[in-house]
Amino acid sequence: MKWLISTFLFLFSTLIGPRAGSLPEQLPQPPPEPPAVLTPAPEPDADPDPPNTKLYVLMYHHFVPEGVPCNNWMLTDVRLREDLEWLDSHGYVTVLPSQLAAGEPLPQRAVMLTFDDGYDSNYALAYPLLQEYQAKAVISLIVKYTQEEVPGFLTWDMCREMSSSGLVEFGSHTYASHDEEEHGIKRRWGESREDYEARLFPDLQTSIDRIEENLGSPPLLFAYPNGLKESWAAGFIQDHFAITLTTKHGASDLSKGLYSLNRCNVSMGVPVGDILPD
Repeated sequence: MKWLISTFLFLFSTLIGPRAGSLPEQLPQPPPEPPAVLTPAPEPDADPDPPNTKLYVLMYHHFVPEGVPCNNWMLTDVRLREDLEWLDSHGYVTVLPSQLAAGEPLPQRAVMLTFDDGYDSNYALAYPLLQEYQAKAVISLIVKYTQEEVPGFLTWDMCREMSSSGLVEFGSHTYASHDEEEHGIKRRWGESREDYEARLFPDLQTSIDRIEENLGSPPLLFAYPNGLKESWAAGFIQDHFAITLTTKHGASDLSKGLYSLNRCNVSMGVPVGDILPD
């Protein structure tokens, strides 16, 4: 009888599965995920160059063919070509007064070419080289010489042709006060302020008016005759011009404004490579 009961219990437990409290079979585990591949963070961009505020202004006057003797205010056409080639090969970019007045960012190597007085050699010898190198320049006219077609100086037709190219702009170097006893716009000894203003302001205004009448817009730039400033003229000049040039040697920091910019005279004995950094 006991044998029969034991057999029955064995068969019953086989049919109903594991006894209560027994551990269930472990389910198969999914395969482990592959380790994550870490992508390195991109390196930050290099800081851009800070805005440039340094401008070199080069001063030229009259040009002559190679072989003609020169003084300190003259340059041969061959030397001008060498200067333009040097500027181009060293990464300098020429700028115009209108760009400065508009607040356009300066190229990292900015230079402004200025031609004083308005000699016709600026058209005959310099302008073809400006076109060849696509270099820009500003010509400061002694306006009376152009207005009266004095031989050796630019005509309005020459000025209009150069202006239409987009390479040349024009400034004032006074109407007829440039060579006044070598004082330029300086007051005369013993001259009253009233007499000074009556003499000089119409001269400057006439230079502005004639340039605007003939070239379509008033000049933005005034080049002080002989580099000499005059405090009595300061208000008038700042009311009528955005930029003024002296003859003090060195670079200018445009963060300090556009008035009384320095200039470096270029002569046969002083090429631009002796003035500008490599």
